[in-house]
Amino acid sequence: MINSISGKWYPKDSSVQYAAQLTVAKTRYEVKIVSSETGNDSERHQNITGQWSQVTINDRLGNTERKLTLTDGSLFTTHNNDAIDTIINSNKNSDTASKWRLRLHRHETKMTSVLTMLVITVVFVFSFIKWGIPWTSQTVAHALPQQTGEFIGHQSLDFMDRYFLEPTQISDAEQQQIISRFKTRLKPFGGDDNIQYRLHFRDMSIGGSSLPNAFALPSGDIILTDKFVELSQNDDEIDAVLLHEMGHVVERHSLEMFTQNSLTTMIVILVLGNPDGISELATGLGTALVSNHYSRQYETEADEFAFNKMLEIGIDPKAFGDILSRMEDYSTTTNAEEVDDAADQQEGEVDNGKVEANNEKAEAVEEDKLSDFLSSHPNTQLRIKMAQRYSKCFKQGLKVCE
Repeated sequence: MINSISGKWYPKDSSVQYAAQLTVAKTRYEVKIVSSETGNDSERHQNITGQWSQVTINDRLGNTERKLTLTDGSLFTTHNNDAIDTIINSNKNSDTASKWRLRLHRHETKMTSVLTMLVITVVFVFSFIKWGIPWTSQTVAHALPQQTGEFIGHQSLDFMDRYFLEPTQISDAEQQQIISRFKTRLKPFGGDDNIQYRLHFRDMSIGGSSLPNAFALPSGDIILTDKFVELSQNDDEIDAVLLHEMGHVVERHSLEMFTQNSLTTMIVILVLGNPDGISELATGLGTALVSNHYSRQYETEADEFAFNKMLEIGIDPKAFGDILSRMEDYSTTTNAEEVDDAADQQEGEVDNGKVEANNEKAEAVEEDKLSDFLSSHPNTQLRIKMAQRYSKCFKQGLKVCE
């Protein structure tokens, strides 16, 4: 048992300090006042006594000065942390909370405990991102009223019209034909009657190349680009893609994605603090990777929705595979032409051209693998095979494809 601990004593609500000795015996403590640190001993204080269990002891932080609040409100401080820990641990009358804090401090100072907690934290965060975020986002997205999707969708369309989309060149007659067929043929299979589907036609170009695309907003607005309509060879191909986009709206994928991005960003901010510099990069990268991973699942769900509706309506799912294949061929050809143009401009400027060409070919293969990993859509060939499987069911007259 520690007989005496040297330290300083401060009267209640005073900054005057006195040299003092703390003694703890069984259930009681005594603080013996020695002298004033300022040398002014004109004011004398009697020794302080009380119940040890009523003393409040602050947590240990390294070797910083320990503070003990006594029963009369005065303060005793000491740098002899080990002696205080010994008293807390050995005296059965010590405060239970103080004992628990002491055990926690011991774990915090052990490397094995620190590594164990680090592993537990990593596993928890990974589990929450992999399973917790999808479950939470799905629950929240399906609990939100349709008005929320309407607001987000309209704001998103306004933003895209300002920065990404251009007015369509498709004739009014062709637009009306697609819209009329959508209302009579597809809309009855669009799920909730509260969803207000609207088709929009826009031109979308990046780097001077017109892009074939179709995408849906949570409001029920579906955008078709000019190049997509141009590449489509029949009504079934357009309708197949429209059913796919309707699947995104029905399943509320956009709202789920919005919730996932928000949760992921919030987690990174909580872990890294104020997101500046590396924090901002981590936030953006983490959100992008998680979003792309989940959107593959969403695309597969939307594909299945479209295929099942096609069997009900009487559309051969092969049409979906055909337009996907044509869009991919167009994108591949366009990218190849851009690469050839860039290569022609650099021709003759690089030594050992054949060697570098082989190296670039190898790098292109690796880039294709990386682009497939980061792609927001599943591999196109896998989607085409899925369409072919449903097409076989269609040709057999089945309404459900197992």
